[in-house]
Amino acid sequence: MEKGAFKYIMLETLKDRPMHGYEIMRAICDRFSGFYTPSAGLVYPTLQMLEDLGYVSVKEESGKRIYSITDKGREFIAKRKETIEDIIKKHEIFGHERMSLNRELRRLARLIITNYWNLTPKETEKIEDIIKETREKIGKILLEGD
Repeated sequence: MEKGAFKYIMLETLKDRPMHGYEIMRAICDRFSGFYTPSAGLVYPTLQMLEDLGYVSVKEESGKRIYSITDKGREFIAKRKETIEDIIKKHEIFGHERMSLNRELRRLARLIITNYWNLTPKETEKIEDIIKETREKIGKILLEGD
């Protein structure tokens, strides 16, 4: 996600109903079909910033902090409606186009992580070589556009 775009997504998510942090993360993940899931390390500092700016308010309910968009926050996103729509559209379109790539990357990571401590030195070396060769090929595609 581009720098500065996340605050728009957060406010847009909160405009329908108040939520606690985990609900916000889940709603954003669902909105982007699982392609993008924000971390707590991004969500909570952003919520704090939005609260400091007066765009969200927070109240305690059953031991959870519930965040709501304020009138000032609604005004902020209303003035940036086109920008927000562009961000959402871009991520929804590109997210769907890249779902299979995302799925394969996760499968590869899971395979390596699951077997990590059982790798022999020879297997480790072979896998490192394959990853290095693959990274170089991908780098060539990205840098040369081919």
